[in-house]
Amino acid sequence: MRYFKYKNTAKNYNNALKEQYKTLTKDEKEIVRKERTWLRLTSIISPGIFCIVCMWGIILLKRIPRPDNLFWIIIYYAGMLLLGFFVLIVSGLLTYVMSIPLFKKIDSFNVPLMKKDIFSKACAHLREYYGLNEPYIVTKCYDSSDELFRNHDVCIFVVEDELRITADLVRGFLYGERDLGCYCFRRDEISLTKKKDGNILVAELRCGDTSFSLGYRAKSYIEKYFFNEYTLI
Repeated sequence: MRYFKYKNTAKNYNNALKEQYKTLTKDEKEIVRKERTWLRLTSIISPGIFCIVCMWGIILLKRIPRPDNLFWIIIYYAGMLLLGFFVLIVSGLLTYVMSIPLFKKIDSFNVPLMKKDIFSKACAHLREYYGLNEPYIVTKCYDSSDELFRNHDVCIFVVEDELRITADLVRGFLYGERDLGCYCFRRDEISLTKKKDGNILVAELRCGDTSFSLGYRAKSYIEKYFFNEYTLI
């Protein structure tokens, strides 16, 4: 594991963008803040809906009695497998339908695209410095051994043989003090497990004494793009 941070803070790349931000009216700035709040809520609520629907489906499946005859036991397990896939599909569809009002709420905060891009453009030099590239994921960091990362949106991406975690450099920010630096991990240094944090299912990434409790989507991203064929708990 290693950690590094952009140090050339004396050279301010964002003055022009800050001036652009100042041109936003008070109402427009409030709209930007509300839009970000609803984006965070949606990233929490949608996975929560999916988990709840899945749990109800599993509870219903467990109520189906198991036969004693060997032939019917085989049929039973085959049927349960098919019903399990059906539960996943229905859970996904219900999550999408129930999340539509949230997406409409986000779209209702109509800030001109040029003004929204101010934040993203302000972090262009940090994206280049930390090596941010696609595919990446933006998710919530609920808790961390580094208190600066707690309750922040973070970017997770892969650069060659390293997994990197930074502040949200995609939606961006104007002020350099919001740059949290970059943690880099190699495959053989980390463990990745699912964990219950209250009512929320999170992905816990751990490397020695360093840990991050991330939005659960991070687990599938890391498994697919960093571990590849490796199988995790």
